[in-house]
Amino acid sequence: MVSGKLAFANAVAAGALALSFCTSAGAADLTRRPPPPLMPVYTWNGLYVGGFLGGVTSSETATDPAGFTASPDPSGFLGGVQAGYNYQIAPNWLIGIEGELGWTSASGSSMGLQSNHRWYDTLDGRLGYVMGSWLLYAKGGAAWMNADYSIPGLSVNITRDGWNIGAGAEFMLAPQWSAKAEYNFLDFGKDSIFPIAATVDTQVHEFKVGVNYHFVPGTLFGRW
Repeated sequence: MVSGKLAFANAVAAGALALSFCTSAGAADLTRRPPPPLMPVYTWNGLYVGGFLGGVTSSETATDPAGFTASPDPSGFLGGVQAGYNYQIAPNWLIGIEGELGWTSASGSSMGLQSNHRWYDTLDGRLGYVMGSWLLYAKGGAAWMNADYSIPGLSVNITRDGWNIGAGAEFMLAPQWSAKAEYNFLDFGKDSIFPIAATVDTQVHEFKVGVNYHFVPGTLFGRW
C-alpha cells in the first residue's frame, strides 16, 4: 500500500514538472521577437535589356557653296531599345558596355531644305557609382544616324557617324527591374550631302526615360 502511494506521488511530481517545463517554454516563445523581414538583395552585375521613350531636339545647319545657310533644326519623339552588361569592380563602382537602337520622328525645314531624321544608334562604355538601389552613371562612345534631306526636285538618304556622351540615374524598382532617366549629346560633325550641294553640321540632344530587366547572374550563360 505504501509503495502504491509512493508510485502515485512520483507520477504526480513528474507530471507537474513536465507541465512546468511546457509552460515556461510557451512563455519563452511568446516573448521571443519575430525575425526581422528579409531585405531585397539588389545586384547591378550582369546582362540587362530594356526600352526607352523620350524626345529629341537638334541644332542643324546646312551651308551651300555660295555661303547661304539654312537651319532646319529637327525635333520630335524618340523611342527604342537597349541592351548592356555591367560588372561591379568595387562595392560602389561598376563599369559596363551598352548599345542602343533608337527611332525618331524628328523633322524640320528651313529655306526650302527639309530634314527628316530616321534613327540614332549608339555603342557606349559606362562608368557608374552604386548607392544601394541607386546607380549614377556617365557614358560615352560612338554614334550613328540616318536622315533624309531634300530640296524641291532632289532628295538623298544618308547614314552618318559621330560620337556621343551622356549621363543618367537608375533606380532598382525590384530585384530584377530598374527605371532610368538619361540625357545624351550626339555630335555628327559636318558631312556633304550629294547631290544636294550643301554641307550639313548636326548636333542632337536626347532626353529619355526607360526601364531595364536584369538577368540574375548565372542564369543565362553559366556563371556570367
